[in-house]
Amino acid sequence: MGDPDWNEEDYYDISFPRMGMTHAREVGTIAYRSGPEWEQRFGQKRRDPDGVPDFCQDFEIEHYLLRQGEKFCEAYDPNSLLYISKAMDLFDMSNGYSSLEEGVQRVICPVLVLGITSDVLFPVQQQRDMSEVLQKSGNRNATYYEPTSIYGHDTFLLDVMNVGTAVKGHLESTLTV
Repeated sequence: MGDPDWNEEDYYDISFPRMGMTHAREVGTIAYRSGPEWEQRFGQKRRDPDGVPDFCQDFEIEHYLLRQGEKFCEAYDPNSLLYISKAMDLFDMSNGYSSLEEGVQRVICPVLVLGITSDVLFPVQQQRDMSEVLQKSGNRNATYYEPTSIYGHDTFLLDVMNVGTAVKGHLESTLTV
């Protein structure tokens, strides 16, 4: 929204807010992953190790993040992202109830809660707490699984073995429910 081209949500017939979208994706990409993964993938690698350092994408990670931001601009509308982000911020299962435990009592289906050790967007303790609340509210089929992964929030997309094993085990254990 700090991009001057955003124009208070009305950019459709003028200039696309490319700078804001690119920066938003760069920040998001950093948050979706973890420090250990960034270190493993990029470390301090420079694009041109023999070149004179400057302030324009000197490091491989800077170039990678810029590419991610630019690709993002081609695929998404800024307003749609703002609305989905606001909807996620406003989602509250305790709304209208005296507590979260009371709010989740109506969740009777099997639930798998994944707490990824390196996820900074949805911290592992928050996931443990949610699983505990589901179980305390009477959901006997709330399962908690905590895989160790360097992929942060994106583990669900990138660590197919870990996540797939958890989902498979959860589905197999709840099929008879």
